[in-house]
Amino acid sequence: MVAKSSMIVRARPAPVSSFQRSGLIYTSYRLDVSATLKGNAVSTLQVAVPGGNYQGMHQSVAGTPGLQTGSEYVFFVWTAPSGSNYIIGLSQGLFEVHTNASGAVVLTRGPASAKTIDAAGSGVNDNGVTLLLTDLQAKIAQGGRP
Repeated sequence: MVAKSSMIVRARPAPVSSFQRSGLIYTSYRLDVSATLKGNAVSTLQVAVPGGNYQGMHQSVAGTPGLQTGSEYVFFVWTAPSGSNYIIGLSQGLFEVHTNASGAVVLTRGPASAKTIDAAGSGVNDNGVTLLLTDLQAKIAQGGRP
């Protein structure tokens, strides 16, 4: 995900609006960015997340992350050729930010709510991910290589 991300940011989301494109409803969020880990530094960023409420209709999309206003996350963002920003892999590209007992910043993502497949299309178990922010920063510095 590091290599495929246009940007990786630490931010707090706030919903802005909803819209419909090609029959799919999206909710647009403004991200108040506290740190840019990859990409050009920004203070705010808009991302579109599939699903939401629009003109009296509601649409849910499996695997879409539930963003909580006021919570802090690390977002792996892909910018489409149109300029629209999306979270890579839906909930796979979103990590909650916590601080552990020793003061280190820890990033967590629970198991995906939708079926997960590998590059070959085979089903895989997703047990979630926990990592230190410093480990992610080291991976970014390596360009996302193992």
